[in-house]
Amino acid sequence: MSIFYLELKRVLKTRSTWILLIAAILISGALAYFPISFVNYNYVNENGNNVTVSGIKAVQLMKKTTVEGDITPDKIQKAVKNYQEVAKKYGSIYKDNIPQDVLNKKILPFQHIINRLENVYADPQTKTPVDLSKISPGEAAENFYKKYTWQIKNRAIQPSAQKKALALYEKVDKPFKFTYGFGSSDAGSYLIILLFLLVFLCTFITAPIFSAEYQTGADNILRCTKYGRTKLAVSKIISVVLICGITSAVCISIFLLVENSVFGWESLKTSIQSVETICLPAINVGQFEMITAAAGLLTLLATVSFTLFLSAKCRNTVNSMIIAIVFCLLPLILSSISGSNAVNWLRMILPSGGVGLGNSFGISLVELKFLTLGSYSFWSPYVMITASAAAVPLFLILTVLSYCRHEVA
Repeated sequence: MSIFYLELKRVLKTRSTWILLIAAILISGALAYFPISFVNYNYVNENGNNVTVSGIKAVQLMKKTTVEGDITPDKIQKAVKNYQEVAKKYGSIYKDNIPQDVLNKKILPFQHIINRLENVYADPQTKTPVDLSKISPGEAAENFYKKYTWQIKNRAIQPSAQKKALALYEKVDKPFKFTYGFGSSDAGSYLIILLFLLVFLCTFITAPIFSAEYQTGADNILRCTKYGRTKLAVSKIISVVLICGITSAVCISIFLLVENSVFGWESLKTSIQSVETICLPAINVGQFEMITAAAGLLTLLATVSFTLFLSAKCRNTVNSMIIAIVFCLLPLILSSISGSNAVNWLRMILPSGGVGLGNSFGISLVELKFLTLGSYSFWSPYVMITASAAAVPLFLILTVLSYCRHEVA
């Protein structure tokens, strides 16, 4: 324990570590602010002037305006009638010449239902939203949940993927529940960005742990001490894992506490299907937050473990840092190069494969994406979480072995 405390103190006293930890806290606060500041609400005041409010005030007004509760046939029918009424008079509900009070009364309260209807009636291949003017209100109300199932069947190409996708969706409670809040904003996207940045910052903290002592020659002295082998390696590993894990958990907690306090804790009961396009898991927004955060932390631990392994293998800090950053960004690079099945497999099994911008676990959780291996299909979030869970013990063991072999050499 004495070795562990000394190693923990050594890492925490490093100037670069403090800078990165403070940066992580500041970033989490800034990212928590952006989704709230981007919420706007427009209305006509008593003098007939258009007024725009943003931030917390806009969130409160949106909560009062939006029709909440179960997405029932009656609400669906009303949403389509309002859509068609406005579209018939003004040509489209998205034109700038529509009076603000008309939008606030007819469209805005049902916007979440309109968005879902455009998705479930879209072409499953091109995913082009449908014009609701061509669908009768009664048909839309009657077939909404049937069309949702139809979309899943037609978007999942392989029979094995289709079967597994429908099995996941069958567990979803219907009718979907909706409450304006976290799921209606960009907060989920910013949570994904936060997880990516935390993994990136923790990579910088971890990369010099072993290689810095190789470079300065301090390791030549340490390996001559009584506990300068396996016990020292384990102490270094535990210290950096604790620092990165606790810091990331605090940053994520700050972000979620701010978002949920502003958008409302009651909105966490919203069905994920009522705020996302076409998705499978039987979870609500609150569960999406927890699962995404947990998967992000697991990916962070996998990346830290891999970076420790690189640090134990490289003889100087520059090499370990460069290689670690490349592997941290590699899933993002691969996703921009190709979306083929082989590339997706490679991207998702990498230690940092669960985080990114458009290719993270959180994105995959609300997408209908399966990876194939012969005649078998695997839902992409399962692949990511399994790969990360396997990477943690694997690379931690390899780190200790590499450090001990370096001592022998």
